[in-house]
Formats: sequence, structure tokens, C-alpha cells
Amino acid sequence: MKTEKIRNEIEMLESFSKQGESYTNDNGSFGWRNPIRQDTGPLLVDLTTKASPKRVLEIGTAHGLSTLYLVCGLKKELNPVIDTIEFDSQVAESTQNRMSQLEVPVKVHHGEAMEVIDQLSGSYDLVFFDAQKNHYFKQLKSLLSKGLIGKGSVILADNVIDRKTECQPFLDWFTENDIPHEIIPTECGLLFAKL
Repeated sequence: MKTEKIRNEIEMLESFSKQGESYTNDNGSFGWRNPIRQDTGPLLVDLTTKASPKRVLEIGTAHGLSTLYLVCGLKKELNPVIDTIEFDSQVAESTQNRMSQLEVPVKVHHGEAMEVIDQLSGSYDLVFFDAQKNHYFKQLKSLLSKGLIGKGSVILADNVIDRKTECQPFLDWFTENDIPHEIIPTECGLLFAKL
């Protein structure tokens, strides 16, 4: 992986507006794309490095800013891969092109997250939730029921402070199941847990 090229791409993506953008996907469904804040990227690198994952799943790709921070935390000797899910076909295609040009081990899956999750197999060592906040809980349940995550899997989730109401069922699950977790007080709030 060409570290300097990746860092240059991160710098370019960090220059995008943090106010987010609205979009309509191919099926006419409305969505809102909002990039991670600058205080979150370095944490993603650090937490990914500490977790040493071989397989990572990201739900909510957008233009690949958080994806590239996750890439920076991967250990090349493990031959790691990142599967990431993007709702918007044009964004998914342009982001996959970006990842291919950077020669990073990322596969962008286009589609509704729950439908893509249904098609995945194997298990993930780390999952980063950053799509529709009110879908975090059902996505978590689906990943668990399909055996895509389990004991030892690291869970990261953005926007658990600024969008807490939407994330509440997801947050409650960790408390109700006595799963040790921490909410890191970033601008938007980042949940860290290990199952």
C-alpha cells in the first residue's frame, strides 16, 4: 500500500464539506451522506491498529474517507480486506475506482445494507457502523444472527452522541447484554466495544 498516496487522498477527502449532502439513490430512496469529523479519523486508525483485523466491514462508505482511515490501521502482513457498503451506485462506483487506483484491499458493495449483509459470508474482526443511524440495531442483529460477528469482534459506531435518539436501541443492546463498551466523546460520538 502506498502510504503517501493514501494520506494525500485522505487530505483531499477531508476538504469536502462536513455539512453533508442529500441524495436520492437508483430506487428513489432519499438519504443523507455526512463525512466523519476530523477528530474521528485518527481514532479509527488507532483502534483498527490495536484490533489487528484481517476482515473489516464498514456500513456506509460514501466517498471513502473513513474507509481510508481504516486502511491506515491495517497490518499488511495479515493480508487484510475491507468490505464496505454504499447505498448510492454512482458513489459506490467512483469510490471503488479510487480504492483500486490506490491499490488498497477494499471492495465496495453497492446496495441497501441489509440486503448486502444477507449476501456476505465468513466472519469479521471489526465492523464500523456509519450509515442510517436508526438501522444500526437491526444491522447488528443481522450480523450476529448470520454469524458474521461474534466473540472478539470489535464494534465501532459513529454519531452515537449527536444522533443518540436514533442510535438508542443499538446502544441499549450493549448495556442489556453486559457488553463492555465506551463512548469516546468526539464531536459526533464514537462507540467502541469488543464482543
